[in-house]
Amino acid sequence: MGELYDWLSHQHPGLKTFKAFRHNMLERVTTDAPHRALFRLLAGVTEEYIARYDGEAVPVGVAEETYRHLLEIVAKAESALTAPAPRQVHILNELAAARLV
Repeated sequence: MGELYDWLSHQHPGLKTFKAFRHNMLERVTTDAPHRALFRLLAGVTEEYIARYDGEAVPVGVAEETYRHLLEIVAKAESALTAPAPRQVHILNELAAARLV
């Protein structure tokens, strides 16, 4: 797997991880121009989840399921970094429609 997946897979499935992930993705939007769309879409995937549970306890089952789902999304998204352009577009379109909650 890639760098993002490796980092994420070693994190706790709590809300702080989702916030840190989102922050990291937004930073990469400004520093990695060739992959700006990918990182912005990954940040966007976490927004609804963060907004829904910010300041509230996330049920353990929901946190774990959502964390696993984010790992799957990140694994697929990272494959776009080295894919041919048509495959990148396909993955970006899937990512644009992805939801955690």
